[in-house]
Amino acid sequence: MRKLLLPILLVLLALPVWAQASILVFTAERGESFQVKVNGRTLNHTATNYVRMNAVRPGEHYVELRVRTRHGMYKMGQKVLVPHGVEATYGVRTLGRSGKAHLKLLSEVPLRPVVVVPAPPLPRYPDHHRHDAYCGHDRYDDRYDDRYKDDRYRDDYRDGNCRNLLSGRELDRLVDAIRHRDYESTKLSIARDGLRGNSIMADDLKRLLLQFDHESTRIEFAKYAYDYLCDRDRFYYVFDAFRHDSSVRELEEYARRRR
Repeated sequence: MRKLLLPILLVLLALPVWAQASILVFTAERGESFQVKVNGRTLNHTATNYVRMNAVRPGEHYVELRVRTRHGMYKMGQKVLVPHGVEATYGVRTLGRSGKAHLKLLSEVPLRPVVVVPAPPLPRYPDHHRHDAYCGHDRYDDRYDDRYKDDRYRDDYRDGNCRNLLSGRELDRLVDAIRHRDYESTKLSIARDGLRGNSIMADDLKRLLLQFDHESTRIEFAKYAYDYLCDRDRFYYVFDAFRHDSSVRELEEYARRRR
């Protein structure tokens, strides 16, 4: 019986690693909008210049592209091989006026193994604290997150665009996750995932934008984050994150169109 326990234990420990899927990212190197299908399934019904596919089965996949450019519509079909446990980023390229496009592998970044560690149960103690006007809980809550001392974070800002507002601690974790990545495309995908289902203040968005190395990536993410911005009337706060006046003008025009 003991001889059987060791192999079973090794299999159970390895299961989280074996079960880890890969990630497939498509990005237009020149900013063209495109639609992509993987194995016959459309990933984006509206053409964009960035598409991320999570939980991809490792192995060979058939990719179909429709790229819109000023020269017309480009179409292509190509097989790609996605290794196990990586984030594979492919650049979408068009070939002059030939009407053809192709994919070029830009990077394959290994993903961290998924290890599930159950958290120990927290001890339960009797509550002997007196909850009244003198207990100081309100003062403790202010120390817990200084962000809420600002009037912009009051409850009346948490309606409409301000649902699930990122807390200071959540923002710090997101910034750390972005900062420790080398590839700009990986940073962008992490930032997008961090905003999905949440909202963010303009000051905090500026902090995220400063984590990117390229001006073009900052513009792309600023436009993406506009839909998640809690205080859109303060969108101009992020302009300090850009070096070129042309970038600021582009974002100003984008914000005017979205109002």
